[in-house]
Amino acid sequence: MTKIIQLNSTHLVLVVLLLTYRSFSWQSKYYPMGWEAPLKVNFYTDAFLQDWSYAGYHRGEKTLPVPSGKIYDVSKAPYNAPTETNTDATSAIQAAINDAQAQGGGIVYIPKGFYRLSPPNGANYCLKISASNIVLLGAGRNSTLLYNTSTQMRSKSIIRVEGLASWGSDKGTAVKITTDLMQPTSIIPVENTDNFSTGDTVIISNTITEEWIAEHKVAGWKGFANELAPMRYNRIVVAVNKKENTLTLDIPLRYALKTRDNARVYKIKGMLGEIGLQDFGIANNQKLSKTGWGELDYNTSGTAAYDVHGSWAISMKGVLNSWIRNISTFQPRGNTTGAHILSNGILCTECKNVTLDNCWVGHAQYGGGGGNGYAYRLMSNEVLVTNSTSKFVRHGFVFSNMIASGNVLHQCQDIQTGKQHGSSGNEMTEGSGSDHHMHFSHSNLIDGCTLDQSTFQAFFRPYGTAPKHNLTSALTAFWNIKTGSAGKGYSVWSQQARYGYVIGTSGPASAVKISDYADAGGSTDPVDILEGEGKGATLEPQSLYLDQLSKRLGDPVYIDKNVKSGKGVRANSNLKILRDFMGKDFWISSPRKTRVQMYSTSGKLLWDYTIHKTSKEISSPPQGVYVLRITEWDDHNTVSEFVLPIKL
Repeated sequence: MTKIIQLNSTHLVLVVLLLTYRSFSWQSKYYPMGWEAPLKVNFYTDAFLQDWSYAGYHRGEKTLPVPSGKIYDVSKAPYNAPTETNTDATSAIQAAINDAQAQGGGIVYIPKGFYRLSPPNGANYCLKISASNIVLLGAGRNSTLLYNTSTQMRSKSIIRVEGLASWGSDKGTAVKITTDLMQPTSIIPVENTDNFSTGDTVIISNTITEEWIAEHKVAGWKGFANELAPMRYNRIVVAVNKKENTLTLDIPLRYALKTRDNARVYKIKGMLGEIGLQDFGIANNQKLSKTGWGELDYNTSGTAAYDVHGSWAISMKGVLNSWIRNISTFQPRGNTTGAHILSNGILCTECKNVTLDNCWVGHAQYGGGGGNGYAYRLMSNEVLVTNSTSKFVRHGFVFSNMIASGNVLHQCQDIQTGKQHGSSGNEMTEGSGSDHHMHFSHSNLIDGCTLDQSTFQAFFRPYGTAPKHNLTSALTAFWNIKTGSAGKGYSVWSQQARYGYVIGTSGPASAVKISDYADAGGSTDPVDILEGEGKGATLEPQSLYLDQLSKRLGDPVYIDKNVKSGKGVRANSNLKILRDFMGKDFWISSPRKTRVQMYSTSGKLLWDYTIHKTSKEISSPPQGVYVLRITEWDDHNTVSEFVLPIKL
């Protein structure tokens, strides 16, 4: 039987627009059709794009979880945290955190309200999480409001999450790597594998030597080798080959490691996992001072800048497979300067596979030198910051030091940098933009992000105290960068070691700078790669991160009209999917009890259904790529779970 479909004028216009778009779309030379993650390439000499799909919670292989477990409600007995009063709630909320930690985890729930906090005597935090499986959950970022009343916050955090692990301490357990590793490999040859097992958390590291400095042509670092922290890649051992003396890691390396520089592997313990900070607002009382907000005032005791220097709203250290979601700074009642926070927003140090999703951080009172006025700072591996915003700070998104690698900014907004509130409410800072700030942060991806009165930077910076920032980046890619205003007249300034990449820009400030700003002594040769300046709107794919994630997890199951997924959408799965002829609805069915959750690629939960020996008709979302999280129970009540990309 033949079915005839009559096209109207609207259909014809859509077809013409689609064909017109495809005729003008373009792909990068370095990301062609059929791209595969590069293996046989050289970090020093070859131009290539790495695979950044490993960033975020559980390497992107699991969606952010819906918080579950025992609930510790801080508003109820025995905690009775006061709200909407002048009484401090710190001890009550911390008591709930401590009880949850003592029981192996749980949800510390902070209902709607305004909660006053302050650092306990001698503490460098108001609230601290120091055990795994804790979720600090509010009722919404505009409903649950955490307000720190103290302005004596030098080197302190409102919320501190910290494990016991130290990435820089091998404690005599290091094993030497036996071959120079010049490519993005996940197979590491070592002297022996006797002390390693599958599941071990390890650090792959080196030592910055004078030979390394000379090889990278950074004359300003000569004599400072001992003061430069080296590369540190936090990885999980997924296989041990005792015959070949090799370790297989969960994520490839991000830069070359040489035996000359004491390339080595060692185990660490004490990382925290499954920590969630979610659904609340956070802010600090403003500092009342008419003076002392200058660039270098943070060094002078008694000034306002000195008291707020190095403070953070949230800091995480030694954390993996965790998340910060739906968090926002806010302007407290009485903050007449407009400030939300005293200095810095969110810090991730020595973290791996953490996701920051839908966060909004901004309005710093102080943005002077020495590391102040940063909305987000990453000194970690494989962190994903997605759908998040920075506004009215010195620097929006910052990568620092050689430990910062494999991180991804995805669909983020950076608005109005080079600002602080100070005492007047609107003051300029000496630094601006989102940047690779110092000391060879490398192999990061900035993907589909938008700038408005700001810039992205990864250039040679002969600033700071010795050893100066100098060579700030290598092998980082800026992909599909959008601009909302003319700003400084350019979007990206890239002057990196080896090769850097700027692929696709658009908007009124789409110009790109790739020429030397300072005498870098050859350390940034060759000139970085630029493609599609001003043509980002037609770049395919629009998101490099999502496309790479889809490729690594497997091509999406294509759910088309009248197509059934035969034996199931995955081996050993009984779930079947059927779509109707017009593509408006589809059905899911399974002979087992099955929970199916659909998420957008940004992580938004679209629907959540549980079926048991039946089928369910579901209204289809628009065409596109989505993620199904599928949980199945067999006859013995054993649970299996997997994540499946699908295309509608």
